[in-house]
Amino acid sequence: MNHIALRRALAWLSLSVGLSGAVPAAFASPIKLDTTWLDANGRLTLTTDARQTLALTGIDMSVGGKATTLGEGVFNLPISQITADVKLLPPSLTMQLAQAKGSSLDFANTLTQAKASLADLSMDFNSHLVYGDVLSAAGKSRLSLFTFDVTSPLTFSLKGGISVNMTLGNLHFTDEGAASFVRALGVPDFLAPVLQQVDFGAIDARVVPWFRTAVVASVPEPSSGLLWAMGLAMAALMVRKRAHSGAHRNAPHMALPGAHR
Repeated sequence: MNHIALRRALAWLSLSVGLSGAVPAAFASPIKLDTTWLDANGRLTLTTDARQTLALTGIDMSVGGKATTLGEGVFNLPISQITADVKLLPPSLTMQLAQAKGSSLDFANTLTQAKASLADLSMDFNSHLVYGDVLSAAGKSRLSLFTFDVTSPLTFSLKGGISVNMTLGNLHFTDEGAASFVRALGVPDFLAPVLQQVDFGAIDARVVPWFRTAVVASVPEPSSGLLWAMGLAMAALMVRKRAHSGAHRNAPHMALPGAHR
C-alpha cells in the first residue's frame, strides 16, 4: 500500500470509528463527528454587492485563526465538527450542525479604527441560522448572525468513506447580527437595515475522508516533482562520472621525463 492509500485508509478509519460507536443510536439521536483532522472545509465566497458595500462604508475584511484567504472575497473556514443523523438502511444523512471553531472573520473600520471579529461560526441547519461570537472592544457576545438557504442540496457518498457536499446561499444579516455589527465597528445605526438587504454570498461546505493538507504537511515528504528533479540530477551525475572515467582510460599515455623506456 503506498503512502497515499495509507493516508486515505487512516482518514476513513478515523471517521469510521466515530460512526461505529454511534450507529446503534443512529435512528434515535444525532451523531457528532470530530472533523478537525479531516479535509472538512466551508468556503465563503462574498458577492460583489457585499464587497462593494463594505468598501463604501470604509470597512476592510480579513480572516484570522485557522481561516485562510483563497482569493479576492473568497475565504476558507475549516470545519471542526459536524452533527448529523445517519441511517445505514437505506443510506441517508441529514445535517444538523456544522461548526468552524478556531476561525474568525475580521473587520476594521478605516474611519474610526474600530475592530470587530465574527468568530467560532456554527451553521444550524434546522433553523437556517449562522451563529457566532461577536468580539470587539466592548467584549464578547454570542448570537445569530446570518440567515441562509440551502441553495445546493446535500449530497453524500459512501464510496471510499462518507463524503458530504452542500451549498448555503443567500447569506443575510439577522436583525441582531446587523445591529451588533454596526455597533461594534462604530458604523452609523441607519446602515444596519442597509446591511440586512445585502446578500453576503455563499458557503460551500465539503467533508471528505482525507487528512487535512496542513496536518500531513507537518511530516515533510518529497513531492513527485522533487523526486523527478532528483532523479534527473542523479542521472546527469552518473553520466558525467562515466564520461570522465572513459576519457581517463582512453587518454594517450605520456611518458614522464626521465622515465625508463
